[in-house]
Amino acid sequence: MKRAALVLAVVILAMAGIGLAYGQRIGLLAALLLSHAPRQPFAAAAAPPAPDYAQKSAWAADGGGDSNMWGPAGQRLSYPESRKADVFFIHPTTYFSNDHWNQPLDDADTNARTDTGTIRNQASAFNLCCRLWAPRYRQMTFGGFLQWSDSSAAAMDFAYSDVARAFAEFLGRIGPGKPFIVASHSQGSRHALRLLAEEIDGTPLAHRMVAAYVAGTWIDAGWFAARKDLRPCDRADDTGCVLNWSTLLEGSDAQSQREAFARRSGAPPPAPTARYVCTNPLDWSRDGSTVPAARDVAWVYGRGDKPRPVDPREVSARCDNGGLFVSRPKDQPYAIAELPGGNYHNYDYQLFYGNIRDNAVVRVDAWWKAHR
Repeated sequence: MKRAALVLAVVILAMAGIGLAYGQRIGLLAALLLSHAPRQPFAAAAAPPAPDYAQKSAWAADGGGDSNMWGPAGQRLSYPESRKADVFFIHPTTYFSNDHWNQPLDDADTNARTDTGTIRNQASAFNLCCRLWAPRYRQMTFGGFLQWSDSSAAAMDFAYSDVARAFAEFLGRIGPGKPFIVASHSQGSRHALRLLAEEIDGTPLAHRMVAAYVAGTWIDAGWFAARKDLRPCDRADDTGCVLNWSTLLEGSDAQSQREAFARRSGAPPPAPTARYVCTNPLDWSRDGSTVPAARDVAWVYGRGDKPRPVDPREVSARCDNGGLFVSRPKDQPYAIAELPGGNYHNYDYQLFYGNIRDNAVVRVDAWWKAHR
């Protein structure tokens, strides 16, 4: 039995390695086998030192540099100083150690995984419209989600405190009046929802926000009902609104995915009658119709020093009660990202990269037109 488990672990790690070559974060199955929550309870006094967001080292992207010039092969980029808005990107979980509840920011391996995975393959979708800012933060370790506890909740609060301080620094850097986008994925989207509720909704910042792309989490209609200014986006040029989707293979059970999410997040079990928001990133609608696969949409950076081109007509997609249901991806870099239950969480951005890239430009232009 032990030998079979070892063989399975090797196979899964090999698959995860293939995925990482295409910018995918470590596979969930491998993490399930190898990760667990830290043995010791969370204690703020034992946490790693806080980042100083006045320093360049505290940012994975700070408005300039390589991250603002990454993109698909053959696509021209404008220079950062010519961009009309700024984006604040909160990256997903890239810390898998159980040595700490929260990532030490001098962990070079985790920072490299953040930079070459999530910043290059997700956040860079916004660098055509905007200068890209992405803080390093003392993210909670992946194991904290596998065994949710009071320590998990405390570690998430601790991580959010960094995000909030980084956002304040971001606002100071871009200056008053400049429009901005909030974008995030997975753990980052958990923090983004709190940031939207506590720092943006009901404040003048709500009118400077072009949109919030909050992918890889679930947002029920009640969350919006409690907001003063924020609402779901309804069309491609809508502004001051929130976009959300969680990508699942057609035929998957969205309710079971939400129940698993609740178990890993300390949230109450989702009621079968609850209604969830979804935006279709192929046409930016919420009406539930199936949108055929579009050309030149999907992208991952790939292996080596040179980026791959975008991939045409990868998936069709439709929204249904919070889930974004897609056809099976036709190319290996995307098909390998499937997680148990038909979940394409790891590629919520990559499957729609080209559309996100173009849409961010459309929304920024619409914001400026409305505010002239």
